[in-house]
Amino acid sequence: MQRILPHLYRLPDAVGHFSHWLFPECCRACAAPGVPLCAGCFGDWPRLPTERCSYCALPLSDNGDCPVCSVEAPAYDHVHTPFIYAEPLNTAIIAWKFQQRLDWTRPLADAWASAWGGHPPSRPDALLPVPLHRQRLRERGYNQSMLLARHWGKRWRIPVIPGVLQRRRNTGHQLGLSAAARRDNLEAAFALRGRVPDHVAIVDDVLTTGTTAAQIASTLRDAGVQRVDIWVLARAL
Repeated sequence: MQRILPHLYRLPDAVGHFSHWLFPECCRACAAPGVPLCAGCFGDWPRLPTERCSYCALPLSDNGDCPVCSVEAPAYDHVHTPFIYAEPLNTAIIAWKFQQRLDWTRPLADAWASAWGGHPPSRPDALLPVPLHRQRLRERGYNQSMLLARHWGKRWRIPVIPGVLQRRRNTGHQLGLSAAARRDNLEAAFALRGRVPDHVAIVDDVLTTGTTAAQIASTLRDAGVQRVDIWVLARAL
């Protein structure tokens, strides 16, 4: 038995090597062999400038607060993302989110994480993925925010708390709605079912108007959470 056990421990590695040989890794965008996202395609993704709003990450001519956040600060503290939601990155996110392209999960999550080097952009006590309504989850089959949260949580050893944040109403797609319509659509849409730490990060794919992030952050603030960060793949402009 002692002679067999070491070979059993090496079995997953052997299976992984065989799978890699059978299905060689290639860039999800251009099919170049060797990596899930090649340097050229990664370099084409649009970046946010360093001068941006200290709250919502909207690009500015200098560092400070944007006209909206300077009048009324949002319920969240800071949005962390290096990317702009534009071509060709938005095509990858749409394929991943709406076309069952789950093979995009690792390249997207790794690209975002690599922007911060060896450390996360903040050190929250827990990650909270934006929830889907159960009907939407049945239709799609997965929650893209949960996939990101699990990936980043494992990378930086930050607990992921699924289920504590719940979507009470099936609010429908926000795509194409104005900021006011988004607010009406999300009114009282979220609820907290359990306790959360003092410092959390909400995980989502894209920040558009910030309405979803603000609604969730307000719910968390009402429950006594002291700091709420937003971790998103990209910022829409």
